[in-house]
Amino acid sequence: MKAGRILIKVIVLPLLFCLGCTTKPQQEAVPGMKTGYDELSNFMQEIIAADSFSGVVLIADGKNVSFQEAYGIADRSTGLLNNFNTKFNIGSCAKMFTAFAIMQLVEQGRLSLDETIEKYVEELPVETAEKITVEHLLTHTSGLGDIFTPAYFADMENVDTVDGFISYIANQPLRMESGTRFDYSNGGYIVLGRIIERVTGENYYSYVQNNIFKPLDMIDTGFYNKYETVSNLAHGYINTNRQPLPPPPPDGQPRPIPHPDNRNAVWEDNFSTLPLIGNPSGGAYSTAIDLLKFSLAISEHKLLSAAYVNVMTSGKVNTPMGEYAYGFEVLEPGGHLTIGHSGGAPGINALFRILINENRTVILLSNYDGGVRSIERDIFTRFIH
Repeated sequence: MKAGRILIKVIVLPLLFCLGCTTKPQQEAVPGMKTGYDELSNFMQEIIAADSFSGVVLIADGKNVSFQEAYGIADRSTGLLNNFNTKFNIGSCAKMFTAFAIMQLVEQGRLSLDETIEKYVEELPVETAEKITVEHLLTHTSGLGDIFTPAYFADMENVDTVDGFISYIANQPLRMESGTRFDYSNGGYIVLGRIIERVTGENYYSYVQNNIFKPLDMIDTGFYNKYETVSNLAHGYINTNRQPLPPPPPDGQPRPIPHPDNRNAVWEDNFSTLPLIGNPSGGAYSTAIDLLKFSLAISEHKLLSAAYVNVMTSGKVNTPMGEYAYGFEVLEPGGHLTIGHSGGAPGINALFRILINENRTVILLSNYDGGVRSIERDIFTRFIH
């Protein structure tokens, strides 16, 4: 079969439509690679014409970037465009970093998956903590609730430590008996961050920086204070005039069309909705290229052995969409077995998927809420073969 060409470009857009674009091939195509990427580029032009997506799409076969395009505006106040080095808020995709860090400690013998957590988290009542294991936290089966309470929202401008985040879940009753079923819990991942701090004696943010981001040369990834000046950072935007997307189908497949038409959008910056800083449950910033480095670390067993990568990414509990492992969703969009995670919040939408059988990575980052969901189904069902 004739090899498909590598397609890497930046689409330069005004607020509502595309003025033009240039194509800059970066490397040779993978011989024999099946690709619908020219068709994907054409499809994305249609999406961009309706202003349905702003962000970056990256598809890699192994180490080779096969398709990469950037679209839209990173900062509407300055006109800064999204580009390949734009840092996007990846929402709950950051749970993968927390799970990876926990598994490093497990492999080192400093932590056990089946041990209960009372000695690590004194803020939780003993009768609660002694029912919860590390594995329960990783698989969202702990019964712990969420930090997103009225008390937290009233004070979120002052919370910038894992201790601070913990305080908002400390006195919540368990929502269910630990270990009985999947019940998504951001609070559980914040507790995992505390465990990392107690085991290592190091601040959570420093630990993931020093033990994941730096060793993998993820130079554009981190947790940033919202008032910090960070170069090439995408602002999130909320369309206050947008009709909501339909709910995801129960079979675990990406959301169906129609794609949203945002040409009459009323855009609002999401700054007021952001916490002061992200936390072990989400809110890191990263680039598509940095996330590809993380993908390669998983597939090439960097910083974590093959045996522990397998444990981390093998499905453990059933979810409404598929299965959940340790910080990784195990889903089959378009019939492709994948591991990864998604993230979403007002003005934030991200997707990270490793296609296990194809040795392929798909990364979709958007600074529109719902931006990724507007293209995810088509990419996996029409353009990935």
